[in-house]
Amino acid sequence: MKKNLLFEIGVEDLPAKNLNIFSEKIKKNIEDSFLNNKINFRSIDNFFTNIRLTFTVNDIEENIKIPKQEIKGPPYDKCFDNEGTPTKTVLGFAKKHKVSVDLLSKKEFENKYYIFYEQPEEITKVKDRLPHILEEALKNVEQQKRMRWGGSKISFIRPIRWLLLFYGDENLSCKICGIQTRNNTFGNKCISNNEIIINNIDEYFINIEKNGVELHQSKRKELINREIKNIIKQNKFDDNIDSSLIDELTNMTEYPHIYLGKFPEKYLDLPDEVLRYVIQDTQKYFLVYRDNKIANFFIGVSNVKVNSIIIKGNERVINPRLDDANFFITKDLASNIFEKKDFLKRVIFHKKLGSMFDKVQRIIEISSYINSQTYRDNKILFKEIAEVCKLDLISNMVVEIPKLQGYIGAYYAKETGLTTVVANGIKDHYSPKNPEDGIPGTVDAQIVSMADKIDTIVGIFLINEKPSGTRDPLAIRRLSYGLIRILLNTKHSLSLTKLVDETQKLISNKLTDLKKNHRAVSDCNEFLTEKLISTFKEDYGLPIDVISSVVGHDKDINPFDMLKKIEAVNLVYLDKSYQGLFTNAKRVSNILKKSNQDFSSIINENLLRESSEKILYNSVKDIDESLKQLLDKRLYEDYLKKLNGLNFYIESFFDEVMINDKEEQIKLNRLSLLALINKNYTKFANIAILSH
Repeated sequence: MKKNLLFEIGVEDLPAKNLNIFSEKIKKNIEDSFLNNKINFRSIDNFFTNIRLTFTVNDIEENIKIPKQEIKGPPYDKCFDNEGTPTKTVLGFAKKHKVSVDLLSKKEFENKYYIFYEQPEEITKVKDRLPHILEEALKNVEQQKRMRWGGSKISFIRPIRWLLLFYGDENLSCKICGIQTRNNTFGNKCISNNEIIINNIDEYFINIEKNGVELHQSKRKELINREIKNIIKQNKFDDNIDSSLIDELTNMTEYPHIYLGKFPEKYLDLPDEVLRYVIQDTQKYFLVYRDNKIANFFIGVSNVKVNSIIIKGNERVINPRLDDANFFITKDLASNIFEKKDFLKRVIFHKKLGSMFDKVQRIIEISSYINSQTYRDNKILFKEIAEVCKLDLISNMVVEIPKLQGYIGAYYAKETGLTTVVANGIKDHYSPKNPEDGIPGTVDAQIVSMADKIDTIVGIFLINEKPSGTRDPLAIRRLSYGLIRILLNTKHSLSLTKLVDETQKLISNKLTDLKKNHRAVSDCNEFLTEKLISTFKEDYGLPIDVISSVVGHDKDINPFDMLKKIEAVNLVYLDKSYQGLFTNAKRVSNILKKSNQDFSSIINENLLRESSEKILYNSVKDIDESLKQLLDKRLYEDYLKKLNGLNFYIESFFDEVMINDKEEQIKLNRLSLLALINKNYTKFANIAILSH
């Protein structure tokens, strides 16, 4: 007979973000535990709210059949002494399998005798294994932050308050993670905190729904979506609700109830980002729009049925926060932060890397270097942006809400009369903040953004605090990805190798007390190379072997130039007509490696005896100048196409010429000819490592 299982974990409020992923991890652990224990079942379902994680395993076979098996033990000669007395080795093996030595047998295996135990077929009740299986599933779930509570040695994402376990119609009484299972659960705590006695699995689903819990997360999300659309339609709002907040609120509620609230129209004068932070990010209400402008309304989601008192209460929560924001902004504008550049000396960037004032001075110099290397014809507005890009850090508004840095600076810049380019540059120089965020919109902001990012990245390596595992000081993984994205998206060629070197010199010269880390530059370059490889692979879908042929070969880390090289190699690599190019490159490379010598690639024409080697040498000479021009113009695909034209002459050379001639000078001259060809093969990529 097959049975179903119900397992509910009651917890304190769970973090709403990624709750679905966490629930899936436990589900996977339960599934793996069942399979590892050879328990047959049909399916596993998972449900969750903000205070409960529920799992059902369907159609479980009651018994676990462990077939008869032969278990090999230690070598026979280690098992008994000269008098035939069992040694500790065989006694340990017998004890492990809970049998006497008399039940063990001697058998030959691969020309040697061993002790064997013939384990008989075993039938175990699933019911007896369940507590251990479920405990292991909880203990082994991957979670970044764990909590301990009371005197318990068990840790979990939040303190566990109750456990409910049914197997078939039986309420199993046992301890899991040191917590006693029970025969009751709880309903929606916002409505009632009374215990609900459960007699069977079907009753569980019926009773918790009666007590204000919609266990199916998909139904809660559907309900929120439907009610929000109704409110939008009735009030003629724009249909552009934040879908990520819907997911979060689905996870924060047990039975969602939707309502429309309002705030005073005067607060619409506040910057949009302030309204978004206060209303949406902090209070988890949906902002609503009319004609693409924020309206003085919000949509809320409650865990209980809503009435006018609840709506008024939520409105009262918002108003003081908006009042505070208005006060801070008024105060900041009255004092004009852009006239207080020296105040940044009071703001610490990093205790080992100086103040924000120090950082801004470095950003200005690094920006000038980037401009000289890449943009050159810019009107140097980047200097104006660099000088003021961090000044909002001294504002009351950003001190109160650090997340608004950049946005507030841009708002104050416009209100103070700075140009739109400078104002937007203050905001944009932090971009991209995540993979979905765009890069800065102007050349000037791009320059400052790159300067700011590389200063932080190199600084972290100089003070020997490089990232490792989950540790990511000052989020330099994100900063490096942003830096690379700017260069790739704008198609600007800039050597990060040189930029890292210039930046470390600048920081070291400015901060004379800084202890030297001699591996800083090489470690930083290695870190940026890893991020670059990951970007080429994940964002551009390029094959890792093709990426390696360029990145592993090119000592200069120039993201856009590397991308062009990789794309060129990949295009010809996928083209069958270029097969000879890769085959010949590999053959030439292997011959030179076997010779175990370095060749100057200078050819003595008088030592060219065979017509095919003369033709090959002249063919290489004929295209030499055009190859140089193609490289200078960064026309890498055309360069490879030109090299591909040598295939016939190279193959004729291999067919007709004996490289290892009896005369040493002729042999070395022929190897030098191959070295000359190999030099062209390896100008920007090691194509010899690629083969069809």
